[in-house]
This record gives sequence, C-alpha cells and structure tokens, in this order.
Amino acid sequence: MRVQRRRRPERLIMIILLVILVIIIGVYGTLWAAQRPMHSAQKTAYSLATSKAKLKTTTGFSQYNGTQDYYVVTGTSSKNVPVYALINTNKHHKTTVVKQSAGITRTKALKKVWAKRNPSKVIKATLGQYNGEVVWEITYLNKNKNLCYEVLKYSDGSQVKSIINI
Repeated sequence: MRVQRRRRPERLIMIILLVILVIIIGVYGTLWAAQRPMHSAQKTAYSLATSKAKLKTTTGFSQYNGTQDYYVVTGTSSKNVPVYALINTNKHHKTTVVKQSAGITRTKALKKVWAKRNPSKVIKATLGQYNGEVVWEITYLNKNKNLCYEVLKYSDGSQVKSIINI
C-alpha cells in the first residue's frame, strides 16, 4: 500500500513567490533597457554642453525633434548666468547658447497656449530651433483628443507655426 504525501503549503508559497520575483525582475529589466537610449543621449548632451557650450553646471535635459533634432540642456555659463544650450544632434554638434532671461519662460509659453487653445492635456513643452530661430514647441491634445503643436518664438512669444488636429 502506497502512502500519499501531502504537499506542503510552504512549497507552493515558495513557487508563487519565485514566479512573482521573476516577473518583477523581467519588468524592471525591460524598463531599464527601454530607458537606456534616453540616458545615453542625456549623458552625451551634458558632455557636449560642458565642452562646446562651456556650461559650468547642467541642471536639465530635453530633446527637440523638429526639422532637425536637438538636445536642449539647461544650466549656467562660466559666468553663472542661467542659459539654455541647444545642441544639434548631427555629427558637427553645432551649439547655440541663449540666456534664459533673453526670452519668455516655459510657463509664459504654456499660458499663451492655454489662453488661445485651451488644451485638454499638454504633453510636452520644449525649447528648440525652427528655421534658425529659437522657439518653444508645445505639444498638446485638444478637447477632441487630437494631437496639436504650437511653435512660439522664444524671444517674444509670438506664434511661428500652428498645427491642429493631427
């Protein structure tokens, strides 16, 4: 006569915990791999900002994808002046440095778009270059959930381009 052994609940709990751990590690690994290109771009941008734009400190990073792609680094110059460095991502890395005080702030640019378009959600507001001039590009969803863009001059906030209902 055979005696049946009862499975211990501890063993089942260990298997469940092991499966949960494998899932957590898999999700973390996937997220880490997905963020690696952005971290690499940020590291490159900070390095270029300190070498080409002569920034003393770097405090922020964003990317602009218009007619050309730019890394935008926020920081301070060697004279402790708050600046933005716009670095073209092409192989020559042409860099434009503008004082933060030389144009409208991100908040003012957003307020202009809110007042004019009343978006349901702002997706992104970033600095960039369009046709040789520094601009704010605000990407948002309108009330119909359609993607829209407003491009405003950095110097005075006037509208350069508007794309609605993409």
